[in-house]
Amino acid sequence: MLSTSDVAYLKTLQGSTIETLKRAIGSPATNVAILDVPNQRNVGDSLIWAGELAYLEKLGLRIRYIADSRGYHPGDLRAAMPEGVVLLHGGGNFGDLWPTHQLHRERVVTELQEFRVVLLPQSVYFGSREAAARANSVMGAHPDFTALLRDRESMDRARVDLPDVRIEFCFDMAFGFEPRGFSVARADRVVIIGRRDHESSSGLAEVPSDWLGMSNLVLTDWGPIGGAAGLRWKIDRAIVKLDATLMRFSGKPSLARLNTLHRLAERAIHDINALNIANALRLYAGSQLLVVDRLHAHVLAGLLGINHIALDNSYRKIGSVFDEYSGHLSTAHYATSLEAARMRAKELLVE
Repeated sequence: MLSTSDVAYLKTLQGSTIETLKRAIGSPATNVAILDVPNQRNVGDSLIWAGELAYLEKLGLRIRYIADSRGYHPGDLRAAMPEGVVLLHGGGNFGDLWPTHQLHRERVVTELQEFRVVLLPQSVYFGSREAAARANSVMGAHPDFTALLRDRESMDRARVDLPDVRIEFCFDMAFGFEPRGFSVARADRVVIIGRRDHESSSGLAEVPSDWLGMSNLVLTDWGPIGGAAGLRWKIDRAIVKLDATLMRFSGKPSLARLNTLHRLAERAIHDINALNIANALRLYAGSQLLVVDRLHAHVLAGLLGINHIALDNSYRKIGSVFDEYSGHLSTAHYATSLEAARMRAKELLVE
């Protein structure tokens, strides 16, 4: 349950975000397209997506076209939205750790010179000077491109790596998501969400089952979607993939496909993300405490008012956001090592 002070704090973040979006998107814009939208199992991206939709609705903007990195075609976008603002989905993949998303972003900026393009709040990290220089050259050459960045460390990195790109600070979009009807009948377990990809550095995913000396401990990385919901998720993914395949096969925009299969793919993308979030809420229900090293596992626990401990990834993606604003939530705790997290967890479990 969120405390009164946390509710007020979230309202402050949301109000500030709306004002930033108004400036970035501009007036009198009424139509937007959203590109690089998530269609995978990463709940963090789904929470960001849900927040993006909530903010756009509050701003009274109409979404004319959405596509993931494989389903995008510039001709389709222009047919669906002759005038408007192009938004690129926010998250934590601005840089060279996830090159597919970055190369897609650079393609969009190159192809859509006549549109205002806004990158929704991202973290920035480039390990390669060459990749940073290419991104700076491509994005800096666009006549009306703005990158919104969600933490000051990313702002500092961007000033060095992307000197020709217009940047502005904006809180993470996931804070615009407002969970409805979430309740915990009995909180009696601990959930550990430990990432297993190349951003992982905490070692959380490898802790033993007796790490906290209790039997009711769940160790996962968001967890699979099972049953009928899992089947629906797979069907949705197949629809999105079919749309992208037909688009690539034809090599040109098609109004018939745009108004039929692509619209089905858009609905499937909405459903994929809704299913991801519903599955995460089921995972969190009944949790007395969470220990996590994913940024949005921390954010979701904060939005739900559940005590949790956050560890960091390989480049302080969590720590930078935690220090600036997400750590102000009363249920949020931060640890710099597995042992510190274990000791803090034991303290919280007896409070």
